[in-house]
Amino acid sequence: MPVFERISRWFASLRSDANVVVSPDVIVKPDAGFGVNMTNSAAMKLTAFYAGIRIRSENIASFPKYVKKRTDEGLVDANYHPAYKLINVRPNSYTNKFDFWNLENTWLDGWGNGVAIIERDAYGDPSALHQVHWSWVVGVTLVEGRKWYRIVPTDPKFEFLTGTYPDYNILHFMLVTLDGIKGVNPVVYNAMALGKSYATEKFASEFFEKGGNIRAVMETEGHFGDEDFKAFMRHFKASANNYDTPLLEYGVKYKQLAVDPIASALVQSEVLSINDVCRVLNIPPHMLAELTHATFSNIEHQTIQFVQYSLRPTVKRLEDELEAKLFFSGEQDEFSVKFSLDGLLRGDTQARSAYYHNAILDGYMSRNEVRELEGLRRKDGLDDMLYPLNTGVVGKTENTE
Repeated sequence: MPVFERISRWFASLRSDANVVVSPDVIVKPDAGFGVNMTNSAAMKLTAFYAGIRIRSENIASFPKYVKKRTDEGLVDANYHPAYKLINVRPNSYTNKFDFWNLENTWLDGWGNGVAIIERDAYGDPSALHQVHWSWVVGVTLVEGRKWYRIVPTDPKFEFLTGTYPDYNILHFMLVTLDGIKGVNPVVYNAMALGKSYATEKFASEFFEKGGNIRAVMETEGHFGDEDFKAFMRHFKASANNYDTPLLEYGVKYKQLAVDPIASALVQSEVLSINDVCRVLNIPPHMLAELTHATFSNIEHQTIQFVQYSLRPTVKRLEDELEAKLFFSGEQDEFSVKFSLDGLLRGDTQARSAYYHNAILDGYMSRNEVRELEGLRRKDGLDDMLYPLNTGVVGKTENTE
């Protein structure tokens, strides 16, 4: 059967399938039965999950992005390439570059898949990138080694994106994949942990809303009749509401609780919930304001580890997909895409100063290169490479004037 006929039949079956429901949420009830249906929308209402995704997506969106060309002198900027404008200037006419990358990484971390359609000009060069929510992708199939996507936006404003696309016209960023075709939804795979966090916040809200925060108890050795109890509570509430000192009748004793055990357990549950979200999003706890074990020294090292072990793998996913889809096959050995993480790895002023000092004197960075990293303008005469005069190549004699 011809390839296009197979693809047409597959997408026709999608249109005729009454069970296909386009929705941004995948509803999964946790196995532990916390009494909530965990959805992506519910997960985004968890403050820790929302803040964690913001930290990751906004940091990646803020990284400087470059298109580089390999030459005999090393990598040089290729700002003239059409891919540079889409990556680092403006991906399309209605979205700026920060919002585009922030959106793609939010979908990547929250839904496990970030998708964008590549629009091309008459020469085949990429001319625009259109962001697509994963819920709009109603089908992905593999036909004779080529992936095909069926996209049906639910928002009428994006109806012009409806269509069937081959994989070379789709940017598809996957967080974790089990088949290489699509990424798994992290909310689905962590529904038990996130469901527990959501149920905890829901219970805490209902608990405090109903005034369940017990501050004290009253005890007596006697027994109240209904009328006596009503009279006592009426007198007690009247004096308490007027900030007077209440007179306790019938031998009643007022006993204040030093620590509310339920409130204490809720606080501990909040800490555990934050740690669960940190494991899901691969974020250090101190970035979500959980400072139980934080110190001045370990926070700096955790931040560096966050860049190395959390952001760097995601950036590599983005770079590889962009290089595979935005360059022709003959260009892929010549051009590359780079997201610069140097800004987050520079450390404090003293550490940067020592690093730059050694880099300049050891001769592998020029003074102008250092000025560029610090956001300063280049100056004439600072492109020359320096090296120590007391070193040389073993076995060679250097002639001096």
